[in-house]
Amino acid sequence: MKEIAIKMDNLTKRFKDLVAVDHVTLDVEKGEIFGLLGPNGAGKTTLIRMLCTLARPTEGSATVGGYDVVKDANKVREHIGLVSEKMIMYDQLTAKENLKLFGKLYDIPKSQLENKIYELLNLVSMEKWADKQIGTFSTGMKQRINVIR
Repeated sequence: MKEIAIKMDNLTKRFKDLVAVDHVTLDVEKGEIFGLLGPNGAGKTTLIRMLCTLARPTEGSATVGGYDVVKDANKVREHIGLVSEKMIMYDQLTAKENLKLFGKLYDIPKSQLENKIYELLNLVSMEKWADKQIGTFSTGMKQRINVIR
């Protein structure tokens, strides 16, 4: 039997009278490549925001990695990352400072944060730019930092 990575059961999101996501039921298996396609305004981003714990479902339920997106939001955030087309970083801060800020948002213990930052910078071959301001980076360099943040 396959392990379920993402499970949605009648997942719904309403904004007043607008139903943005309407009773989505879906399982995505671990290791499966899955695409979410639809026209503008179809609810794709809202669905992803619920799975990433950035928006609370109006009804229904979802789990990511076995963790409930409402009851276990912190655990979900420990196991996922979201890379948006919009890079949310602070140009006036260094790569290290940006990663430290996001690490604190994810409640990474202070004692582990510095090592984790250098581990991630090394992963994307950016360790020598740790103390440079993000605003001086090329788009490709910013994307690498965005992936690990």
